[in-house]
Amino acid sequence: KVLLLCTFYSAFYPLMYFLGAGIIFTQYWMDKFLLLRSWQKAPFIGPQMSHFSRTYFNSLAILLGAISSAYAYFKSPFTMLCNCADNDKECKMPDNLVFPNVVLNDGTTLTNLEASNEGFYFCNQELNYFPPVPEEIKGTDKWMTESQEQLTTVYGWTVVAFLVLYIVMVLGRRIILTAISFVRGVYEPSGYNQHKDFSSGIGLETFGYIPQLEVPGFHFPLLACNVDDVDVKLIGWKDPNCGDENEGDEHRNYDSHNLIFDVPHAETLHRSRHEATQVKSIPHGGKKGRPIFSIVKQYPPEWVERAKENSQT
Repeated sequence: KVLLLCTFYSAFYPLMYFLGAGIIFTQYWMDKFLLLRSWQKAPFIGPQMSHFSRTYFNSLAILLGAISSAYAYFKSPFTMLCNCADNDKECKMPDNLVFPNVVLNDGTTLTNLEASNEGFYFCNQELNYFPPVPEEIKGTDKWMTESQEQLTTVYGWTVVAFLVLYIVMVLGRRIILTAISFVRGVYEPSGYNQHKDFSSGIGLETFGYIPQLEVPGFHFPLLACNVDDVDVKLIGWKDPNCGDENEGDEHRNYDSHNLIFDVPHAETLHRSRHEATQVKSIPHGGKKGRPIFSIVKQYPPEWVERAKENSQT
């Protein structure tokens, strides 16, 4: 939004670029502080949004800013007045061009106010021709100076060049791919094969979808599933206050953060520690085997199992 506003109003106020740079600089440090000190971890969405913004929105904002600036110079000075002499028109002027005792809006009184001997008449400057160049207004009223005509000509045809470049370079590839996609596949994978499978980066680069509930006031999320059948590194976090008393079974370090131990259930857990109270009645209208919480399991490949056995021996 800052970029769009700066480019849109730059023709009227060139210092707008410096104000925009100051705003973006302030936003950068504010977002950095909030990211490191206040905000929680955001879900990974990849670079698609930033790539779309750089490719389409930023370039479109610059193009629209250039077009608006071209029309601003084209319609300047926005007085709706044209000089009679420049347009070869006869304008009737008053006989007396000196007006005595003229009172201004601020209360000041001018003894004699001498008007200009140049005649002006009303003309329409709200012309929306494209491109906004002086050649488009031939045969109509003329209000531009010679230097303004030169600047408007250069600016107008530059805008046309920018528009053609945007259509060809930014939208052209997308339009061509959309047309080809009706005939054959156009998907191209990004990046390259690093020869790493999911199980190679557990706890470092890859994490699992573990149902968790974030509650204000708790330092860590609350688990809503039984994690005994998955590697704890897939959870994505670890409570440093748990210590090493459960080094043999790291799953027990998450018991205090797991909701399954806070409610009674009919199924038997894999282990008895912190097991919830058994109930005689079968919940859910007498349907057996229906779980209360989510079921999460991991099926590691064989080489992972062999590596785990070798490390234990």
